Amino acid sequence: MVASAPPPVEPVRDDTLFADFTRPIEAERQLVTSKGPRRLAALLAVVVIAALAASMFVLPVQAWLRQRDTAAAKQAELKVLDDANATLSDEIAHLQTTEGAKEAAREELGVTGEGDQRIGMLAPAMADLQLPSGWPYDAISQIIAVRAAGPIEPTVASTVAPSP
Repeated sequence: MVASAPPPVEPVRDDTLFADFTRPIEAERQLVTSKGPRRLAALLAVVVIAALAASMFVLPVQAWLRQRDTAAAKQAELKVLDDANATLSDEIAHLQTTEGAKEAAREELGVTGEGDQRIGMLAPAMADLQLPSGWPYDAISQIIAVRAAGPIEPTVASTVAPSP
């Protein structure tokens, strides 16, 4: 008996979406035939994919983190401003009362009530001014000493007749 050859197998037709990617490309139709340029092309593809991943995921996450920090800082600033507004609202409410108005008039305008006596207070005297010796500080020290001594009372000069 003679062995008969098996019937030829019909290639299975792959109609899936990835059929073109999974089927080997014939050698004469390949764009890059040697392994060196293939590796370079693969490296370039990896770099492009990494850049796309960075632009799609890493950069937006960094922006989101920055925005979250900025929002937290603005919330803290808003809390400080709200506290200041609450303090000012309390002060306004106090000033709208009779006692508050009288108190503000006394503190800021110096108004006195009936039976009160106003006593003026002078500013404390200036402390000793210690300047280094030498020009121009000697002249400045003399000017300050004259001003600190106060005004000089005018004196009447008497005339003396010349002797013969």
